[in-house]
Amino acid sequence: MSGAKSKGVLLRPVEGLPIQVPVEILTCQADLGPTATLVWINIIALSQLGRPMQINSLARQMGLEKREVSQALASLADRGWINDEGLEIQLTVPDKVVNAPVAAALQQGAAAEMPNEALDAFEWLVSYVSARVTVPNADEKRKLLYWMQSKNVTHEVIAVAIEEMCASAAHPSFPYLEGILRNWHGVGIRTYNDLLENPYLAKVLGPITSCKEQSPVEQRWREIFPDEFD
Repeated sequence: MSGAKSKGVLLRPVEGLPIQVPVEILTCQADLGPTATLVWINIIALSQLGRPMQINSLARQMGLEKREVSQALASLADRGWINDEGLEIQLTVPDKVVNAPVAAALQQGAAAEMPNEALDAFEWLVSYVSARVTVPNADEKRKLLYWMQSKNVTHEVIAVAIEEMCASAAHPSFPYLEGILRNWHGVGIRTYNDLLENPYLAKVLGPITSCKEQSPVEQRWREIFPDEFD
């Protein structure tokens, strides 16, 4: 057998297995990450067994912190794997899993297949994050691209969210950044002009909308995003 090429190991299913997991969650787990994937599998198991989900109990069962489970649930909601309806969570399989090709593109170095304008915006945003916070890893790059492509949030808005995070958080982090983006996305923020029309959402833009003379903040944003002020 040493000279033969291995064809893998055959698997025998567990007899009477009551839990069914859709194949889509397996094909998307590289994008979702191991924690979010396992949280989804655990809660679908609870749903099929007719048991309610309690975050504290689920965290203990999975050997995770409550914060990690909450972050995983937020990530699943953002990507369309669950719909939070208050006292009830509806588990879903997204009709179109848009993030899987994005993850594959980044992993294979095929991001250059994006349209030039979108690629330029994404590369600019990665440079901006690197300069203002830290150099993003592969997973964080996927998250940035997810907000741009799947949520239709412009790179300008994400840049302002980064500034808002830096001004508000003692320890800036991607979960904090995504929290800002989720709040803004929930009230319809997609472009920089959307933010200018809702100045209460971003205190770093307050000087721009509260005075007619150019403030240092406004001058800075004019230099970064000149097209938005034409």
